[in-house]
Amino acid sequence: MKFLLIGVFVAIVAFLIWRSKQNTAPEEQACAIDIGKLLKANPDAQPQAIADVFQRHGIDQFRCKAVGAMVMPQLRKQGLKPEDARIVMGRVRAAYPLVP
Repeated sequence: MKFLLIGVFVAIVAFLIWRSKQNTAPEEQACAIDIGKLLKANPDAQPQAIADVFQRHGIDQFRCKAVGAMVMPQLRKQGLKPEDARIVMGRVRAAYPLVP
């Protein structure tokens, strides 16, 4: 019984991971990676610089929020602490209205 519960749990987690990878558009993922690199190199980057990255990747204002959600894990991969990443995410959110 214990092994059955563990097996079901592992199957659900594997399905969720697979599903999340299927929903990620490559251009959105590339944009999130570039924003993460920009913020790692310059944590004080202005929202306009972040909006320029959105524009360079062809992300419109309606998709900015979805891409912004992918930036937080990128910041963590870049080595930022969770508190610092949350602070920086304020600038990412401020860039959304600047994207045409």
